[in-house]
Amino acid sequence: GVLWLSIVAELLYVVLLLTGNILMSVEICYYSSVIDGLKINAFSAVVTVLAGLLGMVAHMMYTTVFQMTVNLGPEDWRPHTWDYGWSYGLAWTSFACCMAAAVTTINKYTKTILEFKHKRRKLERSFRIQYKFPDP
Repeated sequence: GVLWLSIVAELLYVVLLLTGNILMSVEICYYSSVIDGLKINAFSAVVTVLAGLLGMVAHMMYTTVFQMTVNLGPEDWRPHTWDYGWSYGLAWTSFACCMAAAVTTINKYTKTILEFKHKRRKLERSFRIQYKFPDP
């Protein structure tokens, strides 16, 4: 049961990564305004975070199933020594890349939104000073 759950989680991981890549491609190729592009970019970052977390959980579940099989399986096909191998390193690298990309994207989104708010407040203040509107 856990093996199939880890396989389904790995497939969902791949689907979420593809969704994130498609959203990033849409953001690069087409958007109507800067804010729409930032929203698409932030949503793709969230999808990428979910993909990284799901991929790591799926890989850990698969590793646990393998360890249980090695420890509880028949003696004749049990390996006497084993290590995590290249897929374990690849899973950690993938997880680190997903998290780095998502954090960078979310930081860029937050920075841009804060800059827009600051510029808007600055413009509103300059209009109040220039036209001497009474404060509400």
